[in-house]
Amino acid sequence: MKTSKLGAEAVQNQVGGTVTVSFPRLGDSNAIKHAVSTRVGGVSRGIHQAMNLSYKVGDARVNVEENRTLLSKALGLNLNRIGYVDQVHSDRVLKLDANFTSDGSSLGEADGIITNEKNIPIMILVADCLPVLFYDPIHKAIGLAHAGWRGTVSHVAVKTLLAMGEAYGTKAAEVKAALGPCIGSCCYEVGKEVEKEFTNLFPWANEVLEKSGKEHWKLDISDANARQLLEIGVRDENLVRSGLCTIQHIDLFYSHRAEASHEKPTGRFGVLMMVNS
Repeated sequence: MKTSKLGAEAVQNQVGGTVTVSFPRLGDSNAIKHAVSTRVGGVSRGIHQAMNLSYKVGDARVNVEENRTLLSKALGLNLNRIGYVDQVHSDRVLKLDANFTSDGSSLGEADGIITNEKNIPIMILVADCLPVLFYDPIHKAIGLAHAGWRGTVSHVAVKTLLAMGEAYGTKAAEVKAALGPCIGSCCYEVGKEVEKEFTNLFPWANEVLEKSGKEHWKLDISDANARQLLEIGVRDENLVRSGLCTIQHIDLFYSHRAEASHEKPTGRFGVLMMVNS
């Protein structure tokens, strides 16, 4: 495996033609596996080029299956036995427990997923929204949250961490968290509706919103989620900020805003975690 630095907190890993990203500070690789897939190394074509992992964006199913097989081999994970949710920009969090069966179906509609089961990977799919990865090294539990602006105002990342607390005894001060690649404030322009939601909810809204026009603002969705996590007790030294913008790094990541149209949705990259045996 070839590795190289990608910004201050991320490492780019290459196995054959497959490229993934990881965060060394998130956790001991002997205890957990985690990875952010990229668009590099798959077989999809056109707007889905090349490592699209979603079956729901118009890509040929055979391509997605081959992409998942290639990623499985690169990571040493079995993506045929994976826990996932149908993401709907909600604040719902679901738990993968010992009753999980690998029949290929989702756990249900949600935007957060938690587990302490060993050797079963969990995954969310992303193309601009913020993926948040959680690792509790004390109770050997993990979680993933998918936070677009709607998920951010409904505190989906916080609720994922609180769900880990209820299920496993996870404490915010002990958890490690990583804010993965998402659309950056450099590129994420929102309108009055979103600005109003943030201003009404968060006393620090003006710190994550920057006026960019008469009715437009630039939104730092990663910082907004970081602030929420710090407020409930996550320690700053345990918070990994990738600083990777999906549009600025369009060669690595899919971007709905930069690439998609109503007729042709772009691909999705995956964010995966697993508790090792």
